[in-house]
Amino acid sequence: MAKQRHAVQRALRISAAACLLAGAGPASAAPQNPAAPPMATTLSGSVQGLDRGTVEAFLGVPYAAPPVGDGRWRAPAPPPSWSGVRAATAFGPACMQPDPQPFPPWTAEFMATPPLSEDCLTLNLWRPRRRAGALPVLVWIHGGGFRSGSGAVPIYTGAPLAARGVIVVTINYRLGVFGFLSLPGGVARDDDAAMADFGLLDQIAALRWVRDNIAAFGGDPANVTLAGQSAGATSVNNLLMSPMAKGLFARAIAESGSGMGEPDLNRTGAERLSASFAAAAGGGDLAALRALSAEQVEAIADAMRPRPEFAPTVDGHVVLADPEAAGAPQSDLPLLTGYTADEGAFFLLRNGATTPEAFEAMVRKRYGAMATRFLALYPHENAANALEATRQIARDRCMAGLLFWAEARSRVGRAPIFLYLFDHIYPGPEGKVFRSFHTAEVPYVFGVLNAPGRAFTAKDKAIVRQMQDAWLAFMRAGAPPWRAFQRGAPDVMELGDHPGETPAVSTPERLAAFREFVASGGKLSFW
Repeated sequence: MAKQRHAVQRALRISAAACLLAGAGPASAAPQNPAAPPMATTLSGSVQGLDRGTVEAFLGVPYAAPPVGDGRWRAPAPPPSWSGVRAATAFGPACMQPDPQPFPPWTAEFMATPPLSEDCLTLNLWRPRRRAGALPVLVWIHGGGFRSGSGAVPIYTGAPLAARGVIVVTINYRLGVFGFLSLPGGVARDDDAAMADFGLLDQIAALRWVRDNIAAFGGDPANVTLAGQSAGATSVNNLLMSPMAKGLFARAIAESGSGMGEPDLNRTGAERLSASFAAAAGGGDLAALRALSAEQVEAIADAMRPRPEFAPTVDGHVVLADPEAAGAPQSDLPLLTGYTADEGAFFLLRNGATTPEAFEAMVRKRYGAMATRFLALYPHENAANALEATRQIARDRCMAGLLFWAEARSRVGRAPIFLYLFDHIYPGPEGKVFRSFHTAEVPYVFGVLNAPGRAFTAKDKAIVRQMQDAWLAFMRAGAPPWRAFQRGAPDVMELGDHPGETPAVSTPERLAAFREFVASGGKLSFW
């Protein structure tokens, strides 16, 4: 294991040098006139962006028509054209969502910011000021449980990653009831309303915009990596299988969203949920629902109890099968996917399952007839051991789910899958409790270490380099600097404090227990 770890560390250092040789740093091409603001011409018209020194930014660029009025709950239409030059110097509004407020462990840099609007289908683009040749492109789908977030969340700032020789695009897409309403048969509807996955259709529209326009910004439309985290990663896995997204990207990255154990809604369940919304809105027809203000629609959905979880649906049009299902058809594109070390422990830590008694109660509730075996495998005789057992069983549960998902996927597809585990504590008071929590790796991928009140060190900067080297290698060539997953080799790449191959689950005995639990009908889930 030590030899493997040293070999991987050397590979990561080599990849950094290779990135520089491939143009990850400033290229040798002559810079543009520093006095002139950056310009580009899209199919809809010309845009003027911002000069940020080594990087140029184009913000708030529309990739589709505003989905308002009669456009609500319709597939996105192409963006309107404009004459003259459009300013692309400020983020567009975030899509409608509940008031975004920080809550532990997610502080302000992880949250969307107002204003909110139904007119929100815009994207943001960062490119290096010095460019040589067509550049690889990263299209980022934000997380937020399909009910929150935006492409302008501070940790998604694309400048540091773009400075290494790529183009970074972040997008907004419709959320919650606006993005995933599946109108039931009792409501008058049209062809578009027979679909449910408007938020995914927005993502596809953004990818089409990139295909048609990215060359004007210096990007390579044949070298697009689709990436996302959490709900964004779930979206990536759905689009990998969607016939409507075929050919729009060359490879995919799904951070904290593969094998989550949270399947897409089926059509019946989605229509039942949407019928509840229609009833709460007064039972009007589609025209009446479209006549409501965006604020009214959001307020009605927020007031429903239990709170509805509008999310992707196997609608038979955009999504043909649940990517969580065994035997689901698979894409032939390379996939990089993994989890952070402590994200599975979030609810357990918040709910206080950190005493021996609480740990035992949690295990008996989750693992039923196999609880005694799991309790023996995770010592918990005192408070300190119980806390560590809580963290470890949550990590193992999460990674076992990922491992089994990769095994099932590899049986029906030939595309390489590269698995990772990110283990580094995000600095600050939240990190002391939640450690490497859900989303903690994202600032390191983007290289955004500027949140106030956090003591980032040289080690954090080194981890930025490590993560970006791996992601850039995957973007450029379809493989990070470690081997692809193989059935029978239950290891993943650890990234963060101790890079190198490591077992996906902490011991073979624990992995065997999770495998038996699943074989007996048990379900593993993300949290």
